Amino acid sequence: MLPTKIYEPLPYSYMFAGLVSMMLLPSMLGVLSGALLFLAGALVWIVRSEHRRVDQVYADRKNGPVPFWGYELLPFACVLTSLTIFVLPLSQFYYPSAVILLIVGLQLWVTRNLQRRHRPALLN
Repeated sequence: MLPTKIYEPLPYSYMFAGLVSMMLLPSMLGVLSGALLFLAGALVWIVRSEHRRVDQVYADRKNGPVPFWGYELLPFACVLTSLTIFVLPLSQFYYPSAVILLIVGLQLWVTRNLQRRHRPALLN
């Protein structure tokens, strides 16, 4: 088993490595591989967050209008789309919408992180 100091920041390091690879390799292949690494970190974060929840909101959301994975991946998709717009050589007219997507994605992510009640992480 990994120590807590290594295990806990793994999803964030996956996402950070994906963003760095998108920035350093601005080709389509670099953006695609960075996006996959970013999404892998996002999925790990979502699975851990859902596993540690003590409030049972999943049962209430099961029959909701938005599917579970669509709801959970929305902030990560916003951040990823905005950074893709910044990295790829598109028109500069897309930049304001990329900034808005980045702000909305970060706001959703922080809000969801603060609103969830989690069990404390297991200590080694």
